[in-house]
Amino acid sequence: MRKLTALLIALVMVVAMTTAASAESSPKNIAVIIKALGNAYWAVLQSGATKAGEDFGANVTIQGIPNEVDIEAQLTMLQNAVSAQADAIVIAVADSQSEANAVSDAYKSGIPIVMVDTKATTEDYSAALLTDNVKAGELAAATLIEKLKLRVSQDEEAEIAIQIGSTGSQTIKLRVEGFEAYWAANAPATWKLLTDDIKVNDGDISKAIQFGHDFLTAYPNLKGFFSPNNGSTVGFATTLIESERKDVTMVGFDFSPEMEKIIRDSDYNVATMLQRQYLMGYDGVRIALELANGGTVETKDIDTGVMAVDFENVDSDEVKAAAGV
Repeated sequence: MRKLTALLIALVMVVAMTTAASAESSPKNIAVIIKALGNAYWAVLQSGATKAGEDFGANVTIQGIPNEVDIEAQLTMLQNAVSAQADAIVIAVADSQSEANAVSDAYKSGIPIVMVDTKATTEDYSAALLTDNVKAGELAAATLIEKLKLRVSQDEEAEIAIQIGSTGSQTIKLRVEGFEAYWAANAPATWKLLTDDIKVNDGDISKAIQFGHDFLTAYPNLKGFFSPNNGSTVGFATTLIESERKDVTMVGFDFSPEMEKIIRDSDYNVATMLQRQYLMGYDGVRIALELANGGTVETKDIDTGVMAVDFENVDSDEVKAAAGV
């Protein structure tokens, strides 16, 4: 009887060890949930996430919403990832406030949560890879002021139009805050931001383009455009190209094909704030995998950096590396 009992115990131990070894050797499932699937900015982040999955042997599934304001669809994706017991979740929230509780609940369920690009307004997450958005807004304002001085007298009246993709994105809010604060402290007094007429395009590129044309028509002293997100920047860049308005200076965000095209034409006076979204995607998955394997992070909030890109440095190695090309 003792021999039989010992044999059964040994058998149970072998089965348990085999099961544990199998679990450890099985690829981890990392759910990546982004904003606008198919958008040029998010395609770069997606590419980084996919490459990390290949490099580190993880199963990376990527989902995205049709546009950056489809909050309910993104919440459903997050809930489905939790229900499927993903080993870790990488998410760029569409609405910082509206999705805060869902992100918190997912984290409290025991799943590592890594946020990229945009944070939910909660402290319940494992790590976040983000641009310092206030500093990015300040850099955008400094760049626009510098470029305007090349073409506009500091005594001349000038109006600067702004459009944004969403009112719910904390990322956009912080960039605009940084931009406006720097502008107020450093721009000539005769250069005015049209803060009473900020347009919201809800991630719709056609609306963003139309808003650009509307601004050109409505404001005869219009000298500049500022846009704090990719879709709005694509809209303004397309407007300038369609209208051939080389007299309007522009600073936007991200390195879309539309923005690259206008930057490479030296007749236009434009620049863009290049984020490191490839790094966000790649390191987001890498860190999520480390956390899923029981690791920890030294720094919870990681600043991935931002740089100004214009005609002078568009072909530099630094820009190519940041853009993931």
